Amino acid sequence: MRLGVESLSSHEMMNAGITLPQFDVSHIREAAIKTPRWMHFGPGNIFRVYIARLAQELMEAGEPQCAISALVPLSPLELDRQLAPFDLLTLGVTLHADGHSDMNVIASLSEGLAYQRAKDFERAATIITEPSLQILSFTITEKGYQLTGFDGQYQPALLKDLERNPEEPMENTMAMVTGLLVRRFRCGGSPLALLSCDNFSHNGDKLRDSVTTVAKEWIKRGLVEKEFLDWLNNPACVSFPISVIDKITPRPSEDIARTLAQLGFEDMELDTTTRTPLAGFVNTEPAEYLVIEDRFPNGRPALEKVGVYFTDRETCDRFEHMKVTTCLNPLHTALAVTGVLLGYTRIDEEMKDPGLLGLVHRLGWDEGMPVVVDPGIISPADFLREVEEERFPNAFLGDTPQRIASDTSQKLPIRFGETIKAYLAHEELDLKNLTAIPFVFAAWCRYLMGVADDGSPMELSPDPLLEELMPFFADVRLGQPETSVGVLRPILSRPEIFGVDLYTTPLAAQVEELFTHMIAGAGAVRSILDKEFAQ
Repeated sequence: MRLGVESLSSHEMMNAGITLPQFDVSHIREAAIKTPRWMHFGPGNIFRVYIARLAQELMEAGEPQCAISALVPLSPLELDRQLAPFDLLTLGVTLHADGHSDMNVIASLSEGLAYQRAKDFERAATIITEPSLQILSFTITEKGYQLTGFDGQYQPALLKDLERNPEEPMENTMAMVTGLLVRRFRCGGSPLALLSCDNFSHNGDKLRDSVTTVAKEWIKRGLVEKEFLDWLNNPACVSFPISVIDKITPRPSEDIARTLAQLGFEDMELDTTTRTPLAGFVNTEPAEYLVIEDRFPNGRPALEKVGVYFTDRETCDRFEHMKVTTCLNPLHTALAVTGVLLGYTRIDEEMKDPGLLGLVHRLGWDEGMPVVVDPGIISPADFLREVEEERFPNAFLGDTPQRIASDTSQKLPIRFGETIKAYLAHEELDLKNLTAIPFVFAAWCRYLMGVADDGSPMELSPDPLLEELMPFFADVRLGQPETSVGVLRPILSRPEIFGVDLYTTPLAAQVEELFTHMIAGAGAVRSILDKEFAQ
């Protein structure tokens, strides 16, 4: 049995208990190619198992077609190995905490395109000019929106793009997007919503800023009409709604691949030739939230019928604040860096550890909840309870602290810095009472040594600041706490990492003291964790 359009009518697929699409896939694709309504940049795992599935459920409910043209911006490998071999279908595997799983074939993609290929680029350029197109959406990670390096200078690829004809193929992702928008503008300028579904604060604002920055540079060089910028800045023509997405989607699981092979699938093995494994399936949890600012000047699919919250910007902000700064993301980071130090390879196993369980409980309930703002659409207490009692302990999800530890330096200012700022602004809250947050900061600094709590070498997850930060710890030695003196000042003083200069708060001294204790010897992190947080 192989995943493909022809197999959708096979008895094997039906007998395996897999939910199949309830529409004629070929018919939907033909209609979408003729009248495209939705194009998506970056068809990775969360898009394939969540956003694409929402479009499918909506069409299955009898709503007008909203099939999606999937555009891979950079390496075509994602298309060639993860979508094309399966006729653009995805097998979604939802893993429940009680051990049972749901499997469904997601068939809402109308076409798969690789921007780097001339033929596909021309097709994307045609789609963008269609007046019927309502949404250009994105899951390209926060790095995909960047125009500059850490030195504040434009990236080399972008510098090349800024000298090109805007209607030519580009190298920088934001230049790609802006170039496509130039074509739409010059073909009549039909309205369009650019919807970022990436997991970072005010994603739509960042998208708008990047696109308009590229536009201004092209205007300076006389490559684009100044009216193009007016069009981008007119919300009746182009909108950049913010959104908040929440669904844990780990890398493809070897265990799931073996289970699918036992069911009779011949093509569900993992492709491990790339840094991130690729597969025809996506494993995920049942919990999911998507909250979107309702600004779509050319109309939109009625996704509220399948569970999406369309609301105003203030409600999006409150939900994001709840999720990202208090009730989920900070807890994830705490488990990630501490779990790697302690040798854990699964988030659910960490939730059985009394010290780690106590750490995330105090971080969420005692230190985060006092500054959370109720979004109104979801109870913060219910959300946090679900995270702590159902989502993180889900043994069948198989998520890893190593995955969550990636890019920690980029996550800290939002996940913890906003809480620190809220404490500073609140007359009745005192930063001196915080214990979990300074512990996490100290644990991250201890993590940057590249030495596990037991003294063994430890591999660090990718992070753009690793090469810059690790040399600070070159002379720090486990078992020699005196080597920690003054080491953390160049790091803790950086507001771009922690949201504030920690030396303007009592937290720097706490972090320095905890770090010194953490390098006292093998097992020091475990000792502090158990003493301070074990339930």
